[in-house]
Amino acid sequence: MDTAELIVTFGGIVLIVLTLWFFFGKRSAAVSPSGDADSYVCPMHPWITSATAGASCSLCGMALVRREKG
Repeated sequence: MDTAELIVTFGGIVLIVLTLWFFFGKRSAAVSPSGDADSYVCPMHPWITSATAGASCSLCGMALVRREKG
């Protein structure tokens, strides 16, 4: 491989890693709280949750709605 191919390959790998981090790296901060407390979830992205009423989705900006229990 010449230098240009190495640079393009390395750049592609970096872009893939950054994209995966953007979508999945923040998931640990959005884990729903345990227990009987109310939790709110995005209708379009159910893995985005919050314990705070009036919060919005970090991906699409929609208001989170109360998760139904059961």
